[in-house]
Amino acid sequence: MFIQRNIKPFILELLESFKIVTIAGPRQSGKTTLSKEIAKELGFSYYTMDDETILKAAKDDPITFAKQLAKSPAVIDEIQMAIELVKALKMVVDEENRNGMFLLTGSADLFKMSAINESLAGRMVSVNLFPFSQYEINHKSDNLIDMLFGGKIADRDFKAISVEDQVDIMVKGGFAAVYNKSERVSNAWFESYIAARIEKDLSLIKRVSQENKSEIFKLLSLLAHNNANLLKYNSLSQHLAIKDMTVKSDIEILEALYLVKRVNPYFTNRGKREVKTPKIHFTDTGLASHLLGIDKEALLLTQREQLGNLVENFIYTELLKHTTYSQKTTKIYHYRDADYEVDFVLEQSNTNIIGIEVKSSTNIKSSELRGLVKLAENSGKLFKGGFIFYMGEHIVPMQKDGYKFLVLPISLLVNYSAL
Repeated sequence: MFIQRNIKPFILELLESFKIVTIAGPRQSGKTTLSKEIAKELGFSYYTMDDETILKAAKDDPITFAKQLAKSPAVIDEIQMAIELVKALKMVVDEENRNGMFLLTGSADLFKMSAINESLAGRMVSVNLFPFSQYEINHKSDNLIDMLFGGKIADRDFKAISVEDQVDIMVKGGFAAVYNKSERVSNAWFESYIAARIEKDLSLIKRVSQENKSEIFKLLSLLAHNNANLLKYNSLSQHLAIKDMTVKSDIEILEALYLVKRVNPYFTNRGKREVKTPKIHFTDTGLASHLLGIDKEALLLTQREQLGNLVENFIYTELLKHTTYSQKTTKIYHYRDADYEVDFVLEQSNTNIIGIEVKSSTNIKSSELRGLVKLAENSGKLFKGGFIFYMGEHIVPMQKDGYKFLVLPISLLVNYSAL
């Protein structure tokens, strides 16, 4: 079944204004499929560095290769495999000076690879493509971020789904390869996926020994157990018997491969004793669930803390995907001080914010609004709204200390009708 990617119109718009546009994201997130679709639509030539003949040509004589490609617009898939080509691309785009010359894809954060960062600065704009969002799976093109800031989220009709079905969606994640597959097929795929990232892709970012690879795999598994929690480098380093700086470096590598993300804290102008520690989130709940070996039945019956972390991570991954094509640049933070916390703070263009809390329960108490109230008080006029996503069935308006909030079912992300 074909699934339209919601970021595509934005990429087409960028190609009209920039010489090079890069689609970056985790492997198997759909970059090749999308780039081929755009190539066909716009008449671009298509070259993939997964083709050994093309890769050899790009590495052996990058200048000749780049000049040949520059004769007409071209897609270069998996550019990180041919770093030698980067300086040659810089040369030809400077000579030709045309917008929309190259559409690149990469499975590693290209801006963290020094050769690319230094050579293409000012010439390349990059967008991220993550696994399918729930809106994409359900063929909806709306943007969740725009609706939350625009106050239109409550206008949607939706059909509530059971808690069990919500958990199924979260445990499955968004990778196309596991879409509509059995649990054992999904597990086999994730096992292979993780092994390939550790064995093949780590060296794209940094030279690593086999011992380093084993260390990073252990760290990835440990991060899954700390998913949606504060990132405590000291605790991780003690557990792995390595230095704090090594842990930080290894997490940067996992970030560069788009497997995890650090969510930085949001600071208000009025708050005191605000926590400065980032939180860790996986970019796909299916990947995190596999690393944890989640038992869905136990998750619902006894593992409430783990369920809470999974639900929070799910909302994070959905928000993350929608930031890639929202109308305004949106960053995701978390807020915490000595007494209160808010799971996510969304900030647009360094000004307006909204707060989002996530609960794995089917009902919400007014006491659970305290964190949002504190964020609203400390943020003043910048605060434009507060929301709580929960596993219940109804949209519920709530008030506390003079502030209005909206409780939203997670079902709204899965099964709703566009206006």
